[in-house]
Amino acid sequence: MHLSRRSLLLALAASGALPRHPLAQGAPATLAVSQFSETRDLSAIDPMRSLDFTIPTSLIFDPLIERDAEGHLVPALATAWERVAPTTWRFTIRGDARFHDGTSLTARDAAATFAFLLDPANRSGLRLQVQPMQRAEAPDDTTLLLHTSVPTGLLPQIVGAVPVLSAAQLAAPDAPFRTRPIGSGPWKLAAWRPGERVELEATGAHWALPAPGFGRITVRAVPEASTRVADLLSGGAQIAGDIPPGLAARVARGARLVMQPGARTQYLSFWFRPPFDDARVRLAVHHAIDRKALAEATWGDFADVATGVVPTGFGGYTQAFPLSDHDPDRARALLREAGITTPLAVELDTPPAEIQAAQVLQAQMARGGFAVRINPLESIAAAFDARRLAAQERGRMFVVTALDNHAHDAVRPFTAFYAENGFLKGSMGYRPDARLAALLSAYMAEGDAAARLRAAEALMVVAKADAPASFLAFPKAAYGVAAGVEMPRTAHGRLDFAALRPRAA
Repeated sequence: MHLSRRSLLLALAASGALPRHPLAQGAPATLAVSQFSETRDLSAIDPMRSLDFTIPTSLIFDPLIERDAEGHLVPALATAWERVAPTTWRFTIRGDARFHDGTSLTARDAAATFAFLLDPANRSGLRLQVQPMQRAEAPDDTTLLLHTSVPTGLLPQIVGAVPVLSAAQLAAPDAPFRTRPIGSGPWKLAAWRPGERVELEATGAHWALPAPGFGRITVRAVPEASTRVADLLSGGAQIAGDIPPGLAARVARGARLVMQPGARTQYLSFWFRPPFDDARVRLAVHHAIDRKALAEATWGDFADVATGVVPTGFGGYTQAFPLSDHDPDRARALLREAGITTPLAVELDTPPAEIQAAQVLQAQMARGGFAVRINPLESIAAAFDARRLAAQERGRMFVVTALDNHAHDAVRPFTAFYAENGFLKGSMGYRPDARLAALLSAYMAEGDAAARLRAAEALMVVAKADAPASFLAFPKAAYGVAAGVEMPRTAHGRLDFAALRPRAA
């Protein structure tokens, strides 16, 4: 049976296999982190809001399943799982996990967690992320049954990262889990200053990590990248996340720059009013973009060019978007086919972090028959503001870097972009090609990896012609790490706090 990284570290420590070197002089007892993408603004610490916001959720709570350094699923709260019927999965819940208040964590807590997030009245941001899950039940303390609306071979990948909450907290009338969460993870909440920071301390009693490398952790939400770097170089933080290419040299003068493969996606999509209600116009946008030149100009070595909806190596990857797709003449021909006289005037909504990318897109799309006007926004949230968009008579484009949690499989972007109840239809007015529903169901139902890849290829033939989004790049995770901290590689580009430790001398 696979061991999770926490379990493996614990086993090695108990056997004496881990070296016991003296710590470096001045190695910190408290780990301070300046971060943004994994925290956003820390105005909320509700674990039910999104799987993209992993801090502090990943420290306070345990998931059903973890991923090892190679990205493989390994046990966490669930020690085993199997598909017992086409629409039913059984998970065996470990018996030695406890919440921070000392109560035992059982399958009934896991079932209550899924029941809460599936209830539309609770407006959980995780609800769409776990489709097509339909119902959860716990016939006993160690058995969790998850039922889906259609046969689903990918359910462990879909639900594995969901944090398991206390049924008692979920049932409490004042929703204490939103502000005073009690989890079962290695750290517990010590303090929270909304919009500023969270402070956590090790419980010392975790089932797999009783003695983590750092007993206390302080995480600050710092939107400005230069401030995060200054925090690192001044000693105010030991780790600074989301380092942009322009600040890499500055980081290297006083710390290590650690880059890891990331799962975030830079993409361009639409508010689907005219002219972007016409798939030919959307496909013309795709052919007008030179993704390789865009990634090099915007990210340098800090990103991989997107040739599929997920990075290479992820489940369901297919090279749906070869670099040869860049064809300005084809873009102009598609616009003529749609009855449009060029140049077609369009607007591109752009959050602050995407201004450089927007300027490159503006120049590239001009050669494909578009006259792009850049509309700067104050935040990424403004790109999806329903009231702002409803006031627009014409469609518009937007470019963002988001969709952080791919679950190492194309299932998440497939459902977000192409599903009948996906993000683009619900928020942006997209009307998916009717064939996509059946193709997506076939992909999700398939348990065999080779057959699933064939299903992905068939799905992408239709999805590409419908062109609801153009996938641009997969930015790498870039961290500045102080000399006193050891930071092992991860498979997902996120901080693995369980594996962080003071650096040995």
